[in-house]
Amino acid sequence: MNHPKKSLCCFIAILTTCVSSAYSEESLENDKMLDASSKQTEKLEVGSSLVGYRDTLVFYTFKKQKAVLRVLIDNKSKKFPVAAQLYVFEDSVSEDGLKKWLNNQHSDGLFPDVPEPVATHKIPADSCNLKSQKLIDHSKESFGEYDNYSVTFKISGVKEIGDFSIKDFTDKATVHLKTE
Repeated sequence: MNHPKKSLCCFIAILTTCVSSAYSEESLENDKMLDASSKQTEKLEVGSSLVGYRDTLVFYTFKKQKAVLRVLIDNKSKKFPVAAQLYVFEDSVSEDGLKKWLNNQHSDGLFPDVPEPVATHKIPADSCNLKSQKLIDHSKESFGEYDNYSVTFKISGVKEIGDFSIKDFTDKATVHLKTE
């Protein structure tokens, strides 16, 4: 005859192992899901350079996963085409290395020694959509006149990319359209 306390201890040990295993699998799944709307995700929006306004770039940095999602919103027409790419880095890349790489993507390349992505994945065009646009104002700059728009875009339906999945999200950015 089994001892009730011994059976209960075995049951608790098995249950703890199952729960622990489920949590570690969930944690692994969460590490593979890139969520641009998460509070842990750093967002950087760039719409100008030293010579004036440019295409708008929105970078989402996933520090834990060593990945960066770059969304480009073209500023050549009111259609504001949206495109995106996912850059994946080695696990050993530091947070400082990612910041330097980001800076070089939109500035004059101040940092000579930056990590290079180990993989670059283009997000399919049908997953990158402009949802709406709204004229904010008109500005006169030394480098021209611009209509400034708030645009809403959506990245959705992206199939698994390498080890990662991108959670659907909608976001806003400012885009400057040259008028003169």
